[in-house]
Amino acid sequence: MSDLAPLFQDISRLLRQYHGDWQRYPFACTELPWSEWAEHLNGLDEAAVDALEADDEAKWRFCADIRPEVAAINRLTLPALNRPQDTGNPRWSNGIPGRKWAQIRDFASCISLDTPFLEWCAGKGHLGRLLAIHSGRPVLSLERDPVLCRQGEELAEKLDIDHQFVCDDALGADAHRLFKEEQQALALHACGELHLQFLRHGVRAGTRSLTLSPCCYHLIPQANYAPLSRLGRQLDLGLDRQDLRLPLQQQVTGGVRVRRLRHLELTWRLAFDELQRALRGCDSYLPLPSFAKRLLSGEFADFAAWACAEKGLALPPRLDSAYWLARAERRRLLVKRIELVRHLYRYPLELWLLLDRALFLLEQGYRVSLGTFTEQLNTPRRYLIRAMKS
Repeated sequence: MSDLAPLFQDISRLLRQYHGDWQRYPFACTELPWSEWAEHLNGLDEAAVDALEADDEAKWRFCADIRPEVAAINRLTLPALNRPQDTGNPRWSNGIPGRKWAQIRDFASCISLDTPFLEWCAGKGHLGRLLAIHSGRPVLSLERDPVLCRQGEELAEKLDIDHQFVCDDALGADAHRLFKEEQQALALHACGELHLQFLRHGVRAGTRSLTLSPCCYHLIPQANYAPLSRLGRQLDLGLDRQDLRLPLQQQVTGGVRVRRLRHLELTWRLAFDELQRALRGCDSYLPLPSFAKRLLSGEFADFAAWACAEKGLALPPRLDSAYWLARAERRRLLVKRIELVRHLYRYPLELWLLLDRALFLLEQGYRVSLGTFTEQLNTPRRYLIRAMKS
């Protein structure tokens, strides 16, 4: 993709023009917030909404009459980056789940094998170990968990490869010292600030090659995202953490159990929202944090007790769960209809974030490729930024 800046400008204009579609909190709405979508959305029952969510092409057709530019951007396909012969070997993948192994193998296949490697946020160092085996080059893996470091070192010793670990925090004061000029630095699914620091440190050190697959854009220390590139700062969208979560609202698989848990979680969150409005005497949304799915295995009363404790509310001694769940049932379709519209912007927003990172690297004198490194079946976070010093 040679025209990154014009594409970034086009997407910036689109996201700014239609920010009312996607910069919303569905749980805060008690009615549809848009008149132009009402006719389309009110004709959809819950099964129809779920079917559109599961079929991207049908979703783009659904929105094409109202938002043709949004449909067009969603059909824009990033190139699959040219990969050399597969670097994987089944015997090296013992103990690694299938999709994770596919991601590691495909990421490694995008890497040249002619310099030492720095593996950022390495875990047990599966990626680094694969590259060390295949290339014979030294690998230095950074990981803050000492248990994972020890396990990675033991695996390296068994294979007699040059694979060392540094047990330290990637956000710590000394992490930048690991970046060298003659080196390939790699970050597979580093979250938020971790991959932003990876880019800053790599650029500052003049590291020859930087390859990353970003993840969890919302995990940043500040309330709002600060674009990296000069053009990004000029076209800043004012993204907060809630906005940055939008690209992540996508699932690869949707088995019966997964769909049941999604349905249950949405219903219980809405039921608590109805309850908290009554308890506070305030008709406004009160967000709940993410929580372990085991909370969904009990009764709604247990979930409500946890949620009230989180928000400093007193749970009524006799909770009429059926009443609050019934109120949630009436709101669930509304929330799903609003989310359907917001989800039209998942890919454009992620593309904006990827382009901001790619443009930053271009500005620092790197040659940059932006594309995909694996199939969507393996992970929705399949985008790769590959930068080489010019």
